[in-house]
Amino acid sequence: MRVHAALDRLIALEERVGHLYIQFYARFAAFPGVADLWWEMAREEHGHAGVLRMVKALTDPAGELRDIRSRLRPLEAAIRTCEARARRHLSLQEALAIAVQLERSELDRLGRETMREIARAVSAIPRSAFAPHEAHLDRLTRTVRKFGGEEILRAAWVLSADARHPPPPLAPRAIPRHQRVPRTPRRP
Repeated sequence: MRVHAALDRLIALEERVGHLYIQFYARFAAFPGVADLWWEMAREEHGHAGVLRMVKALTDPAGELRDIRSRLRPLEAAIRTCEARARRHLSLQEALAIAVQLERSELDRLGRETMREIARAVSAIPRSAFAPHEAHLDRLTRTVRKFGGEEILRAAWVLSADARHPPPPLAPRAIPRHQRVPRTPRRP
């Protein structure tokens, strides 16, 4: 697959998600805390599109990378479904459910993987270009906790900081020598 074709499709998807969040911002503008969430999320998605455009500017139009169309098609279908749902008069819970569905999709992961693959061939792309941006996910999960309801909260858990960065497993506690149980000798 041509690098520019892959990047163009990823850019279009990021922008479509950003436009959905702008629609949610307009719909919930009367609720400042919630409206701020949608604004931040729209800005984040458009930022992703901007980073992809910058990467595109650094790549050879004839460049090739692995074919990602099979991963793009389900994303395009999911976004199309979300766009159709968003055309109705949505409740805040429905809008949050759409956002959780979109943020759980592999759009950001596919974008980062594609940029990493490109960066192996184009040294001019900085590592920060594909660093995850997770602040909007934290704000989304906080908003879902307040307004989303139990089912949406369960779906959103994978987006939470606890799920993304689980604590390291506890190391087994060493038993001090004086508290160890002596072994009994084995009988032959």
